[in-house]
Amino acid sequence: MVVIKKRDNVIPVDFGEFKLEFVANDENIHKMEKVGKKLKKEGEKLAKTEDDKAFDTLKGLVKDSWSELFDTEAFDKVYSFSNESTVDTMAYLLEAITGVISEWEKRNNTDALKKYLGD
Repeated sequence: MVVIKKRDNVIPVDFGEFKLEFVANDENIHKMEKVGKKLKKEGEKLAKTEDDKAFDTLKGLVKDSWSELFDTEAFDKVYSFSNESTVDTMAYLLEAITGVISEWEKRNNTDALKKYLGD
């Protein structure tokens, strides 16, 4: 008899005071790629502008990104954690994305899979 144990695809992001959970399914991995590209593109544009509303635009972009990747409460929790700093909240977002990608790659090590399949 072969017993299959269900794999857990939830990657926790621990802030010490609270945890967020990223569900690493196909849809969310694609969302993360999209959010990362959008942040890079829009962040570069905002850095080059001297528009007074650029900071508010950045805050909206960061808020949307947290909500899209985690849930609607995630931005509020992280924004509060960062003492209401949009820049720090964005830095935490980038750290979370980097950490989730790293953890996902560790969990889904394709080299180990090839070894077991005899490739």
